[in-house]
Amino acid sequence: MGHSNNVERTAFNREVALKLEEFGWRCEPDYKITKLLGLSLDRDYGDVDALAWDPKTGRVLAIECKDLHFHKTLGEVAEQLSDFRGVIKPDGSRDLLCKHLDRIAVMEKNKARIASRLGLHSTFDLQGYVVFRNPVPMQFAWEEMKEKIKLLIFDQLESLQIPV
Repeated sequence: MGHSNNVERTAFNREVALKLEEFGWRCEPDYKITKLLGLSLDRDYGDVDALAWDPKTGRVLAIECKDLHFHKTLGEVAEQLSDFRGVIKPDGSRDLLCKHLDRIAVMEKNKARIASRLGLHSTFDLQGYVVFRNPVPMQFAWEEMKEKIKLLIFDQLESLQIPV
């Protein structure tokens, strides 16, 4: 089951990356933070599901991709909402959004390394996104997070198209 979930997850990451490439971005799915920075870190920050960049505009998108199942009951919706609050849980673990925000923070601290790796100016604009395949409850409760990270549905990726 874990293997099956991983295959589905990486397939959606690739789908997002391919769509962004159609819109003019250079893009890599499943980009390990340690590879991007070229150094060891204090802990495992995982990977950016879809890393997109454009040398002309100086923008870099760090995208967390989620293909979540549609939830119907209040309990299922509440559980999904609690996974995307951007907090450290009482047991010390980070929710899904917090993990992504941590990745973005470590990327911000290492912009010179990223610029060198991707062939960008060191003053590039790093933007964090969470992209869901379908509408999700989080989009209706995202107001407090919108200053830190943007939320898009897959069908809205066109809004990231690079002007020609």
